[in-house]
Parts: sequence; C-alpha cells; structure tokens
Amino acid sequence: MEIEAIATRVVKAYQRMVEATGDVIQRICPEVLLQNLLGLNITYRTLSIDGSILGMTAFDQVSVQIYERKNPTYFYLDGRTVLIESALIAQDVNPGRLHFTLVHEASHHILKMLFPKEYVPGINHRRVYCCADSSILRSGKQADWEEWRVNTLTAAILMPLDLLMKHLKAVGLDQKIHMLNRVFAPKEYQAFAAVAENLSVSKSALSIRLEQLGLLARNDLKDPYALVRIEADEEELF
Repeated sequence: MEIEAIATRVVKAYQRMVEATGDVIQRICPEVLLQNLLGLNITYRTLSIDGSILGMTAFDQVSVQIYERKNPTYFYLDGRTVLIESALIAQDVNPGRLHFTLVHEASHHILKMLFPKEYVPGINHRRVYCCADSSILRSGKQADWEEWRVNTLTAAILMPLDLLMKHLKAVGLDQKIHMLNRVFAPKEYQAFAAVAENLSVSKSALSIRLEQLGLLARNDLKDPYALVRIEADEEELF
C-alpha cells in the first residue's frame, strides 16, 4: 500500500474522531493521535547519555536500558507504550522535534497493524524500534529502508496534503516555492516559517515534505549562502 494512502487513512480516522467533539482541525496533535486514536501510552525518560536516541517502542514485552540521573536502569516496554526522550519536552526545545518523534514511533505501530507478517519476531527482525537523532529528517538517505518508510509516513501524517495546502494558501504560498532562502527570499521564508509554526512541525521537516510533494524547487534552508558560492564558481568557468 502506498505511504500517502496509508497516511490518508490515518488522518481521516483522526479527523472523524476530532470533529465528533465539535473541534475544527488546524493541525495534527500527536498526543491525541497516539493516545486517543491508536491507544498507545506515552512515557518520558532519559533514553541515552548523549541524546542520540529520541524514541523507543516495541510490539511485545521487552526491557530496554534507560538512564535515571545518568545511572543506567531498565524500563519494560509492554507492546503499547512509546518511550520519548524527556529532553524533548524542555521549554526551549522546538516542539516539531517532539512531534516528529512521537508520530515516528506511532508509525511503527501503524505499519505493524497493516503488515503484521513483516514484523513477525525472529532472528532478522528487531524487537525494539528506536528513533535516532541522526535519522529523523533525512530524505531517502538511510541505509535502513524501514526507517525511511517510517519517516516518510510520519511526515505525511503530520503534514497531510489538504491541510498543508490550506496553510500554504493562508500565507500566500499556494503556488510552488521556487527558492527557500531566508537571506535572498525573506518574504517567502517568513511565510514558510509561519506554516511550520502553525502546523507545529520543524522547518526541516516541512521543507523536506514540500520537496517530496514537488512544491519546493530549491531548498537553501541549511545554507542560505550556497547560491552565492554557486554563482561565484560559475563565474570562474568563464
């Protein structure tokens, strides 16, 4: 089943649940998605000393190592719990990072429900699924196909096309963004940043999602001066 189709099913179920309470959906709330729709529990702990592990989950009972006051101890996952790095709920941390991690771990459970045979315990299958800091926002570059698939599904759930287009149109970005650059295209960048804030996702996640949908031609989010260097290199050829 196509990832976008899976995300659409999940989002529609979420919408029906939320709209039944009389609320109007402006963004996908990960906590509501996990707890109310999927029946998952969320627990916050210190998952690694260096902050490299952001989330953990499992489909059956298994113990994992965590840290309390920097001392290693064990936590027993019960098959319905998502463990999240407690540093992600600190006041100065971008909430988009937390939201992506939550839905990333939830996406493992969604795929398990849809494709149970792929997750049959065995020598070639993991028992614990970790969301690592270095893999969250890469677009198709992971050696691990499963993590790429989960990341793509996560983005599609957090930023479904209809809701994304609604927010883009509200800030005047309903057409394709030709260049995302805070230095050379500040107006478009500020509008883009407003969409990320309104959807409560990180700018990196939003830029990758727009690229995947063909709505962003040039992404200079991480290096706004790349354009200058490219033009200088081209001048040296003549």
